[in-house]
Amino acid sequence: MKFMSVEEGISFYKAYSKAAGFVMRKSTATKRKALDVIAFQYCLCNKAGFKEKAIVKVGGMPNVKKGEGNEDKVPIPRRRLVTRVGCKARMVMKYKNEGFYVVTEFREPHVHALYTPGCLKFQKAGRKMNILHKKMIIDNSKVNIGPVKTFRLMKELVGSYDNVGASKQDFKKFHRDLKAYIEGSDAQMFVNNFQNKKLLWSAFFFDYEVDEDEQLCKAFWADPICRKNYALFGDMVSFDTTFQTNRYNMIFGPFTGVDHHKKCVTFGAALIAHEDIVSFEWVFRTFLKAMGGNEPACLITDEDPAMKIAIPKVFQTAEHRFCMWHIMKKMPEKVGRQITQDTLFLNKICKCVWSEEIEPTEFEEKWGKVLAEFKLQDHEWLKQLYEKRQMWIPAYFRDSFLCGIMRTTSRSESENNFYTKFTNPHLTLVEFYMRFESALDAQRHTQGQFDNDSKHKHPEYKTSFALEKHASKIYTVSVFYDFQEELEIGCFHCGLEEYKKENGFEIFTIREGCRIRKFDVSFNPANLDSKCMCKMFERLGIPCRHMIWVWKAKMIEYIPDAYVLNRWTSLATKTPIFDLEGNILEACVNFVDCKRMLNELWSEIHTCVSLAQGNEEDLTDLVKNLKGLRLNLEAKKSSNNHENNGSPSKATDIELLIGATLPTEIVVKPPKISKNKGTGVHVPGTGSDKRLKGDKEKAIEQSQKKKRLCRGCGELGYHDIRNCPHKVKEN
Repeated sequence: MKFMSVEEGISFYKAYSKAAGFVMRKSTATKRKALDVIAFQYCLCNKAGFKEKAIVKVGGMPNVKKGEGNEDKVPIPRRRLVTRVGCKARMVMKYKNEGFYVVTEFREPHVHALYTPGCLKFQKAGRKMNILHKKMIIDNSKVNIGPVKTFRLMKELVGSYDNVGASKQDFKKFHRDLKAYIEGSDAQMFVNNFQNKKLLWSAFFFDYEVDEDEQLCKAFWADPICRKNYALFGDMVSFDTTFQTNRYNMIFGPFTGVDHHKKCVTFGAALIAHEDIVSFEWVFRTFLKAMGGNEPACLITDEDPAMKIAIPKVFQTAEHRFCMWHIMKKMPEKVGRQITQDTLFLNKICKCVWSEEIEPTEFEEKWGKVLAEFKLQDHEWLKQLYEKRQMWIPAYFRDSFLCGIMRTTSRSESENNFYTKFTNPHLTLVEFYMRFESALDAQRHTQGQFDNDSKHKHPEYKTSFALEKHASKIYTVSVFYDFQEELEIGCFHCGLEEYKKENGFEIFTIREGCRIRKFDVSFNPANLDSKCMCKMFERLGIPCRHMIWVWKAKMIEYIPDAYVLNRWTSLATKTPIFDLEGNILEACVNFVDCKRMLNELWSEIHTCVSLAQGNEEDLTDLVKNLKGLRLNLEAKKSSNNHENNGSPSKATDIELLIGATLPTEIVVKPPKISKNKGTGVHVPGTGSDKRLKGDKEKAIEQSQKKKRLCRGCGELGYHDIRNCPHKVKEN
């Protein structure tokens, strides 16, 4: 036989081997240097020859412990199945000066059994990773589904393992190849992805910094929708760091707020290598730069010492608050378990600390009484808490508008937990960003679903008052339920204690059920201006029960405009927000995105299948048309490959699916593995490889251990003669 090229001959022998029942492999190829062509090409059976025995190095064996000698150790060989049995079947092609190849040798007999059709799917020739398999692996990885589970899902999708067309090992290898393809260029691809986003979305913001070794150490990004959300809901911002989201142990810090459905919304995100003052200062300055220099009314964080120094340097008007939950969590440990467990100290101190209705002077009085009752006036830690009371006690923030939306970093804690459902500690930066986008899409999909409910569905009314009907039309469902609760209590559990007029204002003293505390509401009949001493509207932006009682008494059938905040309305996100250049933030430049087109194509295919199912004629036509399209595309692809002297590689598929290409030049190197206090995994060889544990965590671990008899004191306990407490006292 004659072939015009080596590839043509190999393709022929591959097709022959598949039909005959064996797998071919290429072997020796001799080149003719003068003409720069292959002179001889050998095509063999994959069972040709014999496998060389590997030399086992005793020093690297798993059964050799550190510090032990290797003399008496027996090598543990790895169990491998042998495939090569010395088969002689082959085809040899030789180049002729006329410009073609001719078969000079052909051996047909095999020395082994040939594959049956049932066994072919387990051979390499019968398996092929197509674009659907690769897309499933990458898409499922965005929601923390690994390649093995993806293989099982693929089987359910196509009906049986025979129809999958690839093995579980092929799925695992592609996942491995994906990481290997990104490694080395990870940081550069990460940065290039931001630059591509900037081309697609002009209002996309990103910034990054590298260290002295040109390795990435800081990054911040915020897409236009994040920036728009900040313009609408950025009055309160929570910032908290989380760990173990990438293989470099870089700290992930999302900026979180509360949207008009009282759900978490992301304003931007940062990755930093170190939790130091310089890093936090850079993050906060970059965040302000992305948001046009507009500071939030309040920024809430934990008591991180580096943040305490960095925040005043960056924010001039924003009030910095500490998370109350983190502080109160330390209370039992700092004050003592005996007091907190055997007394009512915690109940009384919590009533004092968490109350939003008391003034600062009342708080100070109550705090002093509780400490005096339990004789804790000289407790050092409680003294420090009292000195910084203006940073975390709600009584000192009653006059700050909307300060009550967030009192703790629980929003950030919730958001961090949400993101960890999409991430894990083994991700490259490119994979991390893909999963971050997937998480952001899930968050925005939920917001869209709530928007739909608020516009097209109406909650049930509990009263027949016009105020409730008006509230249901303007507020989102979540906020309406809060208003409805206030309305119900105001109408059925509040009453008038006293009424008077002063300087044109009407003063209503409202009592609430059996409560001792009474609330004064100042009402101006000229402009419906109302003000209650409970300050709920100032804290949360929702009218309180006392104001609602007054409006009901005055026969007001709608909520005054001054008390309807746009941030709580169902049309809050419809407000157009412009950037510094005067462009609408969410407007996007219409570039063709291959990744997006591929997703749309799969969607169209699945839609066609769903429409045709149940009708045998439609299914037959669809299969026939798809087969025709496939054959045309295969012929076109084969022609293009022949012209380009090559075939599409695995790298091409990866680039298409992840939306990033391998850079030709690497300017930004992958980051170093960071060692921070909360990572849980430290860099080996730099001291302790374990994170530091707190006293509470140590006590819990200790309590889970079994008690043992000490030979020193003769008692059952969590110690022995080496660390016996009686022995320590004697010493």
